[in-house]
Amino acid sequence: MAVNPFLRRVRALVVLGLVGGTMAMAIGAEPASAGLGLACPSATSTPFSGWKDYANYAFAPDGGFESGASGWGLSGGARAVSGNESFYVHGKWDKAALSLPRGASATSPPMCISLFSSKMRFVVRGDAGSSVKVQIVYRGLLSSVLGILDGGTISAGGSWKPSPQIGMLGGVLPLLTSSVSFRFTALNGAAAIDDVYLDPMKSS
Repeated sequence: MAVNPFLRRVRALVVLGLVGGTMAMAIGAEPASAGLGLACPSATSTPFSGWKDYANYAFAPDGGFESGASGWGLSGGARAVSGNESFYVHGKWDKAALSLPRGASATSPPMCISLFSSKMRFVVRGDAGSSVKVQIVYRGLLSSVLGILDGGTISAGGSWKPSPQIGMLGGVLPLLTSSVSFRFTALNGAAAIDDVYLDPMKSS
């Protein structure tokens, strides 16, 4: 017997609602792990408290580039170099940062993501007039790209400084998101970044 097309659509919406509800309950039941696909490190660090941001953050994979940007996708001459950002946000013994010549890009390895992940931050500097474009890449299974959010263009000119809080799609992630990556592109001059962090759960 043929099924009314309207009933088919209703059934599909019900199934999607059940899937979404199950995901939300799973996330609520496991706030410490927070990831939809990857386990999050415990977000107990407050690296930006010196700038009155008391949110708890998790460090991105090789987010300080002490392992030579291990796992990062680099293009256009981007590379890890000696010389840490001047605040030593991640650790006083750190010695590296990521150099981004004009037009160069760097994409972080996938990391944990929560339905309620709210923001990310990093430390940046650059040539006079330079800036860094930030994109948040949402990935599904097998690292397929589900969506790319424009995180804005951050002024990089001058000495080291923390980036603004870069907002994410808290509460409205693309369906089946399992991880997130961050892409940084130097515009209008050379720049450098260091100490990349994600707030994997909305904490402030």
